[in-house]
Amino acid sequence: MKFFNFLISLILMLVSSAGLAQTTLAAGQQKIQHVVIVWLKQHGDSELQQQYIAASKPFAALPGVLSYTVGTPASIKRERPNPSLDESYDLAISSSFENQQAYQEFLKNPEYIRVAMEVLRPLVDRYRVYDFVE
Repeated sequence: MKFFNFLISLILMLVSSAGLAQTTLAAGQQKIQHVVIVWLKQHGDSELQQQYIAASKPFAALPGVLSYTVGTPASIKRERPNPSLDESYDLAISSSFENQQAYQEFLKNPEYIRVAMEVLRPLVDRYRVYDFVE
């Protein structure tokens, strides 16, 4: 019986260690989620919103990008007011990347830098960025 208990303890320890090693190994390999909230200089201008969307959509094809979605606030009717709801922005971007390295390479990509600096930023008053790992 003692041997059986020892064997079970050993198996649990090995499984636990393997999980820890996998977690540690995967830390740099986790998907990165990138969320950006944008307020335009000309707030509410639908033509500028569409210009921003059209100019940024090609980012979806850049290396390391798993998904890239950009859109305007959804005016969803709610039964009661929600003080946490913020619809003051003009655009929201949600993108995901293979891993941290892919995201860092995306930020250095010459096409991303060119479009961001020459086309998008001149339209933008302010923005907020939220990055997280899955």
